Amino acid sequence: MRSQRLLRLSGLARQLLGDEFSCGTRGTICNTKSTFSNNVYFCPVLSQQRLALRRLHTSRYVAAESKAGSRPSTNDVAPVSMRTLILMLMAGAGVTYATRQYTDQKLQKVVSQSQQVVGKAAVGGPFDLIDQDGKRFTDKDLMGEFALLYFGFTHCPDICPDELDKVSEAINTIEKSTGVQLQPVFISVDPERDKPSLVKSYVREFHPRMIGLTGDLEKIKTLSKSYRVYYSKTGESDTDYLVDHSIIHYLINPEGEFVTFFGKNSDAQQLAKQITNHLADWQKEHPDYHRGKVIAVPPAAK
Repeated sequence: MRSQRLLRLSGLARQLLGDEFSCGTRGTICNTKSTFSNNVYFCPVLSQQRLALRRLHTSRYVAAESKAGSRPSTNDVAPVSMRTLILMLMAGAGVTYATRQYTDQKLQKVVSQSQQVVGKAAVGGPFDLIDQDGKRFTDKDLMGEFALLYFGFTHCPDICPDELDKVSEAINTIEKSTGVQLQPVFISVDPERDKPSLVKSYVREFHPRMIGLTGDLEKIKTLSKSYRVYYSKTGESDTDYLVDHSIIHYLINPEGEFVTFFGKNSDAQQLAKQITNHLADWQKEHPDYHRGKVIAVPPAAK
């Protein structure tokens, strides 16, 4: 019985931790010159986790508790206690949380460096969707001002509302300190349920200027692919389901080009500070951008 419990826990550890640490994160960004699946930033933490799991899964629990009178072979490993297994599961969960934060920070650094070395990242592009009022909306409608894009769905129970609240706070902070009205954009990855009327009522809950976009399934797939957005339905029902998706905000400049992205770990003040830095840099390179306004990092975000 004890060996069976240990084997079940071993399987649970593999299920909980095994898929989390492939050296390539679902829904992250790649560019024309590098793929993050082989990036050196991912592997230091992952190697330690793999080593722990390897020791766990190669321990021969059944052999260690062999029949009475039999002698374990020299290849058998001593059984791991229930307490040790629980501690290993807890340690694995801690590594999972730490790695998510670690990779999010490193991803942004890698994208920034790749843009400096090889030019523009292969992210973004033209699109043709429908806004919350049922009108056609294209990428050209965003030109002239910075925009912040977020891909989600209206039935999202917690992540999307939290992220959109954060965006709204950051945008209000930027507007108060600089006078620049950044354009927030919500793009549905669940167009089958997110019709314009539903998207309209949804975006109203977060910011009065937020634009909500939806469209047919193929156009959403094409746009998501161009922005390297991962999403997938989770659930057995055709109508009652959730959508697992990337939690990333994309900053677009007034010419409609991708600038950078921000992950879940950036709070509202950090988001405001980083975006304002990009606005200030743009103003230096384009003196006509909000001429007469001095764009500087808001004091509250320093």
